[in-house]
Amino acid sequence: MTGLRKCNNNIIFAKENGRQVIALGKGLGFNLKPGGEVDVNLVEKVFVPQETLQLNRFLDVLADLPYENVILADKIVDLGKERLGKALNQSIVIALADHLTVAINRHNEALELQMPLILDFKHIFPLEFAVGCEALDLIKAETGIEFNQSEAAAITLHFINAELDFGDMPNTVKMSNIIQKSVSVVESYYKTVFSEDAVDFTGFIALLRNIAIRFMNHKNETQGEDLVLYDLLRKRYNYAFTCAEKIAALMEKDAGWKITINDISFLTLYIDRITAKGKSG
Repeated sequence: MTGLRKCNNNIIFAKENGRQVIALGKGLGFNLKPGGEVDVNLVEKVFVPQETLQLNRFLDVLADLPYENVILADKIVDLGKERLGKALNQSIVIALADHLTVAINRHNEALELQMPLILDFKHIFPLEFAVGCEALDLIKAETGIEFNQSEAAAITLHFINAELDFGDMPNTVKMSNIIQKSVSVVESYYKTVFSEDAVDFTGFIALLRNIAIRFMNHKNETQGEDLVLYDLLRKRYNYAFTCAEKIAALMEKDAGWKITINDISFLTLYIDRITAKGKSG
């Protein structure tokens, strides 16, 4: 491993087997010069940024990240991988370490994060939010700091972001807001509140996420639309169908997404399943 740039005494930018990596280790960057050989015995962790853009962005913040916060973030990410059973964008470790640094500094200044999305995340992303809550226990064990659930919601956002192909936090927040508003449309229309434990509700959220991801990845397709099914559902499940159209109108108004008739058909079916009243006609 060859050193390319020292971020601080514990974090370096290096080249390993022809690829650019970020390496961590106590004293790893001490006296290291560009082009010098890295003492691999000191290397504790190696990250491989997936894009050059990510690398350039992270190199700008790495110098200010305390080593212990990066290690703590890595432990939280390992916990998330185990709980979620999913592959995650490796950039989450650096992004989460940056967030933890800001959060700890905020705590030391007696400032408290308030996120209005807490209840929505518990409701809509229960698995990721559960990881966020477990992360608070790990943070307390490592630092002695006890954060409120707003920090769990913030950590939840990082895990949602790391699960997605586009891996862009503003888009992740946008997606979360659209899903939350879509659920609110149904709850308001049916005057009910859903249980996030219900299997059909989980499927409904997955459908909303897939619609959002498709648009954010610029892969909206209108081929193979089933007009017969669309017309059948419109007549048979008119109440749920009208609610699905309200969601379609919301998505177009708030995000500029013009969803397909197949999307409306699937939304209709899920809305009919998850609503306690199950109105039709």
